[in-house]
Amino acid sequence: MRLIPEFVLKDEEGKEFSWTSLLGKYSVVYFYPKANTPGCTMEGLDFSSLIDEFGGNVVGISPDTCNAIANFKSKKGLKVKLLADPEKEVAEKFGVVKDGKLIRSTFIVDPWGRIRREWIKVNVVGHAREVLEEYKRIIAEDYKLNESVVLRRAYRGISDKPIPKEILQKLVEAAHLAPSCMNKQPWRFIVANSKESLEKLHETLSGGNYWMKNAPAIIVVYTKDELDCQLSDNRNYALFDTGMAVGLLLVQATQMGLIAHPVAGYDPVKVKELFNIDGTVITLIAVGYWGNFDQLNEKHLQAEFSQRNRVPIDEVVKFL
Repeated sequence: MRLIPEFVLKDEEGKEFSWTSLLGKYSVVYFYPKANTPGCTMEGLDFSSLIDEFGGNVVGISPDTCNAIANFKSKKGLKVKLLADPEKEVAEKFGVVKDGKLIRSTFIVDPWGRIRREWIKVNVVGHAREVLEEYKRIIAEDYKLNESVVLRRAYRGISDKPIPKEILQKLVEAAHLAPSCMNKQPWRFIVANSKESLEKLHETLSGGNYWMKNAPAIIVVYTKDELDCQLSDNRNYALFDTGMAVGLLLVQATQMGLIAHPVAGYDPVKVKELFNIDGTVITLIAVGYWGNFDQLNEKHLQAEFSQRNRVPIDEVVKFL
């Protein structure tokens, strides 16, 4: 992931324009060598002709002075925002200067400031239209449901193939980025991936969770009321915030090609005793690679490949 560099430049009116002005929307930032030259004029006019389809969010940067870009914009009737970078400092930050010369380049930036597509050494003929097509494609892609959310299922066909510690660590890192009340971060995890720890947990499982005994890792998730906000009307945010952390862990696991299946079928008191936990054990999460179906009983094997079952969306949401 490459982020746009921080910068502040002056526009054609001499006003400061900060990189933060690009955040919260999809934008195009393009670098051109010199105002009023044929190629730069064509490029500016082409982007201007499509400005409405870009939502007005096109910024051109050149080594020219503010007076030069103001003259250029007025003379050619350009509709894009122009910025002056006479020392090529911002161009250097974007990596589009070679041997002291600016390379004609274009970048698509998303609302989080990520550079999603770049063109270096641009040929201006047809370029603006190509950028627009990619711009629209990126937005359409981002507005789809997150694929990892769609693919995530409570699968049980877990292989006993070991999972490297660094991968398990990445799952916990994702969980640890969850939001929480006043940033209290009440979640706690025990990652059981040794034979000894796993066998202890196997003793606590209900009969229906027999399949978990094949998992190469089980994550114990727990919290304590005192670790988070206790609000009016019995709102215990330790439970809510820990649940959000688990949700991020599940999405991260799916992205990495792993099953992460949280369960409630275990003896929580016994788990606390075995691991000396002070608090509430919220869930156990079986983690592993998918692909071992021989261990499943007939009911679970059928569920493994069944259609996803969700109640109609209008039963769980109201728009008022």
